[in-house]
Amino acid sequence: MASSAGGYRVAPARLEAAAAELEQRAGVLKTAQTALAGENVPAAAFGRVSASNAASATFTKTIKDVAGKLDGQLTKATVIHQGLTAAAGGYRRADVQIAASYRALMPENPLPKAGNPAGIGGSADTGQWATAIARNRVKVSDALTAERDRLANLLAHGGKADDIANARTRIALYEDILANDRQILRFDSAGNGRIAELVGRIEPGTRNVGLFVPGVNTSFGNFQSYADLGKSLVAADATGRTAMVVWADGVFPQNVITEGPAAHYAQTMAPELKAFGDELRGQIDSHAGPGVVVTAIGHSYGGATVGLAEQLGLRADQVLHVESAGMGHGIWSPDDLPASQAGVQRYSMTAPLDPIVVAQGNAGLIEWLGAGHGADPDRFPGVVELETGRDANGALQWGFDSHSGVLKPGSDSWNNVYGVLTGGPVTHEGFTGGSLREMAVEGVGRGL
Repeated sequence: MASSAGGYRVAPARLEAAAAELEQRAGVLKTAQTALAGENVPAAAFGRVSASNAASATFTKTIKDVAGKLDGQLTKATVIHQGLTAAAGGYRRADVQIAASYRALMPENPLPKAGNPAGIGGSADTGQWATAIARNRVKVSDALTAERDRLANLLAHGGKADDIANARTRIALYEDILANDRQILRFDSAGNGRIAELVGRIEPGTRNVGLFVPGVNTSFGNFQSYADLGKSLVAADATGRTAMVVWADGVFPQNVITEGPAAHYAQTMAPELKAFGDELRGQIDSHAGPGVVVTAIGHSYGGATVGLAEQLGLRADQVLHVESAGMGHGIWSPDDLPASQAGVQRYSMTAPLDPIVVAQGNAGLIEWLGAGHGADPDRFPGVVELETGRDANGALQWGFDSHSGVLKPGSDSWNNVYGVLTGGPVTHEGFTGGSLREMAVEGVGRGL
């Protein structure tokens, strides 16, 4: 901070730089603390005399005391780092809010001027998306009324337990949307439901926008879990520069065995996703301006959908495949993608022994029959394979549970998703990935 006219002028960038430096120093402290905490010198190291045990005990106590002090310093450094980061984010958000207040006094679509050739103005609360959000709020309200009537009818006439549970889940979703003024961009309650939600804001200062596409079994019954993923990623960025769109505006396969291998669901959704991507870019251009990085994230069947949307020219700067079924039906090499995708940076992660590996890279008869999802993203040329396989507690994460478990905050995979989305640090496969896969295989062999 610097004084100015009797007050202070805050530079958020300097706060962020100080936070980054402190985080690096905290990492050094953590390494030293971990090494000391695990230090154990046997009494024999002090010679085989009567005082050896006492000397060993004294040494061990000293090491533990030093490790404890380092742990205390590490805690202080972490608290200060979090404070600096939060402060920088708060100042940036204040700047944005003040700017928004001034913009509210101006016409929604100002004419282009020198220094503003694109005529950028307004906020996430104006324009096409604001209209869609308002209209969808009415749709959600109507759907809530209808679902409450449906539930009452089911309860009065002994409806099936599954139908009653489904009605209650939908009611909870609709009520939460209305109570929290959630930004619903697409909404259709028919069938399993179709929905897309903006989490965060696209406005001046926004620099990272994620477009998340889920997979098999996606419906109104589990949409909240994906919305929560979006919230966790947006909330983790204290600078307020990240937004997420959770896109489930399609008809998803509902059975992993009978429908999961089919390509036609992804082939149908891909054009709609590509069109939405164009709309998203338009919103970014008009409300945030240049310099925003868009990351398309496909989970499970959603990876195949994103891949086919890429084949149609999806406007994403980065693509991340998470436990992905494949690069998309018929996509086996970069030559199967248009020239517009040549500059896209791609990443992939697959947890050890996730059953999705059975779907990845299937060729031959299965593709000829109209099934299969193209190349294995982990092995696709140019893709950076990222580490996954540890949950938030550091425990091994593998097998069936890992397929969705990788999306849980704090896991190494969630950290990598956040790193790709925000341009932060990521861990690549190869640092510990090989050992994780070997450990998983060994665990299966032992019946663990």
